[in-house]
Amino acid sequence: MASSYVDRGAREYEGSEVSGRPPREIERSEVSGRDPHGFVPNEDLGEPPSTRLVRAPGDADALSCSEDGTVCFACGFVKTKANKDPFNLAEAEDAFTDMQKMIDQHYNKGISNPALVDMIYEFYNAEIRPLGDYGAWTRISIGRHLLYHRNDEDVMVNEVVNMLYAQVQSLRNKVWVENVLDGCVEPHIKNLTTLNQLVNTMTSTLGKRKALRS
Repeated sequence: MASSYVDRGAREYEGSEVSGRPPREIERSEVSGRDPHGFVPNEDLGEPPSTRLVRAPGDADALSCSEDGTVCFACGFVKTKANKDPFNLAEAEDAFTDMQKMIDQHYNKGISNPALVDMIYEFYNAEIRPLGDYGAWTRISIGRHLLYHRNDEDVMVNEVVNMLYAQVQSLRNKVWVENVLDGCVEPHIKNLTTLNQLVNTMTSTLGKRKALRS
């Protein structure tokens, strides 16, 4: 937040003979809708924000899956199976099935999501793309397919667990407050409450994941 100068001598009046109310001095800040104490947000002054939102530090395997404007090959193949070379369509379908098996075998089984995306990217370009008139399938699009398009409950539960774990590890370092003047250490009630909620949610989610695998 930044403060701006308010000219106390610059007054405006409200009230009129029509309303029957006596004139009342009001600040220009009241007219503009700004804080009457003269504080103006940085963005109103054209200044860049001093903070930005980021992921939890422990969320190291998060994929950058913003839209890149390309078509998801896997979703398009399943829906249309379009191929300008029908003689290779059956072979492409077999390769696509092998790719799906590879995803199921490796996802959340000792390999990170970015490494799995690299595996899919290399497999697609080596084993599937040469079999037809298929366009490029970018790593960003593969990441979106892996985490969002498949609509797999096991995938969703695993990603929730990873996200909650990262949040717990980040927040656990911020639940006590030390007064640097006298060395007194006190619990941060709000953060402790949030941490407790995260732990309870993670415990429930882990139980659901265990039930899915049984």
